[in-house]
Order: sequence, then C-alpha cells, then structure tokens
Amino acid sequence: MLAQEYWNEIGSKKDFEDPVYLDKLSKFLSPASKIVEYGCGYGRMMRILKTGGYENLIGFDFAPNMIARGQKENPDLDLRLLKTSGAIPFEDESLDAVMMSTVLCCMVDKAESLGLMRDILRVLKKKGILYITDFLVCEHPRYQERYAQGAREFGEWGIYTTNENLTVRHYTTHAIMDLLKEFDIKWFEQFDFKTMNQNPACTFHCIARK
Repeated sequence: MLAQEYWNEIGSKKDFEDPVYLDKLSKFLSPASKIVEYGCGYGRMMRILKTGGYENLIGFDFAPNMIARGQKENPDLDLRLLKTSGAIPFEDESLDAVMMSTVLCCMVDKAESLGLMRDILRVLKKKGILYITDFLVCEHPRYQERYAQGAREFGEWGIYTTNENLTVRHYTTHAIMDLLKEFDIKWFEQFDFKTMNQNPACTFHCIARK
C-alpha cells in the first residue's frame, strides 16, 4: 500500500499522541515565527503549537481525508492539501521553522528523503529551525523479527511491512545524522514510545538549525 493511500484511508481514522517539546523549541523561535508543518495530518501538532503561543502556522498534508478531518476538528488552523509530495510550496529562505513528525518513516526510498531535506534547506531562512521526530531501529523482539523479514525482502535492515500493509523504514541514529549533515544539531534525544496501536517503539526528537 502506498503511503498516501494508507494515510488517506486508514491513518486518517486514528489518533496520535507523540509530544512536542515546546520548552526546547522556545529557545529558538518566537510566537510570531513563521512555521510550516510538513505532513500535518489532522493538525494535532499544530494545535499543540498554537496552544503554546505560536501564531503564524501553516500545515500541509498529501492525504485529502486528513485535511478534511483537520478542517472539521480544528477549523481555526490553516491546513492545506499538499499538491506535490516532497516540495514545500514556499519561496526560498522564507520560513523560520519546519516541523515534521513521522514523515521519514514513510519514505522507504532514500532519494525521496534526501530530496525533502534539500527542499527544507531551501525554504528555511538562515539559522531557521527543523524540528523532527520519527522512529528509530528498535531492539524489541517484535521489531527484530520484522526487520529480518524486511531485510530478506528489501535487502536492508530497518525496512518492513506492517500488518496494515504499509512498508516503512526505521532509521539508525547514524542514518538520521547523515540526512541532517547540512544542519547544526542543537538537540537530539531518544525516547521509548507507544505507537497508535499501543506497541512499544523507539523514537527520537531533534532540533536542527540551518
């Protein structure tokens, strides 16, 4: 199943709980900072930002049902359908920050994730901030079995197909740092986490500056 199809038909019916560490973010941004969330879903993260005092927020997602749900549940948020995956529709050096939660895990093709990073660098102002959270390779036995199967199928450890037929990628810390090599890492921390299906997982949160 393609990621867009999954998030439109299945993911749009689920609720998410991954946090935003506003105490870390507030060191780099002001309430008036222009912030875009790439892969905003139904606006959960943007709601946290707005409640935290941030005023200039725009969210993009490529799943129409996600945007429709968000516009219904959060009518005061600016949520927009993304026309072209991997491209943020803003001018060069026009944003103070880009937010991104569990987007990279849906990018199995490395060229796709590298292309998105290039576009994020393009739209960020000098010293602009990227706040990113996603899944890391996890030592839990349920994942080790899936990684092994995925390695046989895809030829790479960390890629596997979920029970809902979505192929995803979990990243090593080294792979994340390689993706962010053009940024200055200001904060990186790993966490234990429960997924939306209440399965144990390993995640990271990171603040990187252009």
